[in-house]
Amino acid sequence: MMRITFIGTGTMSSIERANTSVLVDDILFDLGMGTVKQIERLKIYTKSIKYVCISHYHSDHFFDIPNLLIGRENRNEQSIIFIGAKGLRNKVVELMKFTHSDGNEHKYDKIEEKYNIKFVELENGESYFGNNFSITAITMKHGNCNPIYGYIVNKDNKKIAYCCDMTIFDEFYEICDKVDYMLSDVNGLKTDNMHMGLEDYYKIAIQYKKCNFYAIHRGDYKIKYNDKINFPMDGDIIEI
Repeated sequence: MMRITFIGTGTMSSIERANTSVLVDDILFDLGMGTVKQIERLKIYTKSIKYVCISHYHSDHFFDIPNLLIGRENRNEQSIIFIGAKGLRNKVVELMKFTHSDGNEHKYDKIEEKYNIKFVELENGESYFGNNFSITAITMKHGNCNPIYGYIVNKDNKKIAYCCDMTIFDEFYEICDKVDYMLSDVNGLKTDNMHMGLEDYYKIAIQYKKCNFYAIHRGDYKIKYNDKINFPMDGDIIEI
């Protein structure tokens, strides 16, 4: 049985919910500002996380990496694997220098050793293979943001897609057709060049009946549809 925990389900401007982050067993998807505190608030704690998948480099999706790494170092927690697009390691080093370099430009030259961390940088369509699962990266569309990835987890004969901060792109329909669970950006009611809208998401959910649809990365709008789409709140857990 797999467990999906919705750490946060909101946008960076949401008042009601934390920034979007989802934990699938020991795989965390996105680590935006405030996510580490939210994990602790939910009494999940970071020692349960073995993998972190970063979708893109906007602050509400990766800015809490320093808090995660420093906290884990202080607690002598186990190794962790970061998965993302090419350039992930450099982005993490730049962020650590920005927040904690203390004027030492070489402080994070050996970041892997310092924090017991491994970086896996994937191209579009490439997969990382664990002992009993795989994580596949998929290029999405989010305005002019590049790179930006969605991910498909294949584990226990189930496929779960995490597609956060995206507007509709051609491959999205193919993904909906082949996964069992879709966790997708539904920022507002209408689709624009940055985000999926609830009205289109509802139409897609009707079309792909075998897939279970969950709305994440939501603004504080009133829910208009609820018969085909699930609307999790922060801290909600589903077991599949």
